[in-house]
Amino acid sequence: MDPSRRERGWLVVRIKNVYYPVADMSEGVAFYQALLGLSPQFVDGERWAQFKVDGVTFALSGEGETPAGLQGGAVTLEVEDLADAVAELQARGLTVSPVRDMGPHGKTCWLRDPFGNFVQLYSR
Repeated sequence: MDPSRRERGWLVVRIKNVYYPVADMSEGVAFYQALLGLSPQFVDGERWAQFKVDGVTFALSGEGETPAGLQGGAVTLEVEDLADAVAELQARGLTVSPVRDMGPHGKTCWLRDPFGNFVQLYSR
């Protein structure tokens, strides 16, 4: 393990998913299913659709699941301890969104990288 990762109180465990925002979930699912041959793992109405591609989750996010201002894709990184991650990032001067509790689905929050890209952190 990278020693700098061990020094922090939190670790990125894996890429949880990569996703694109869509304005019309049915159209988005149809495109990826019918035209690209992906089978949905599950679809949650107009909120979220998830596909597995070689062990990695690719998803589509709808209104309510997409942060304001997201123009392109986003990556979700699963961390061992979200509270520790948020505290460390804020201590380093980064702006992190409030944590969203999704009940049994876990907790999540947002930050932007130096180039303006959204990065979502997630923990179970």
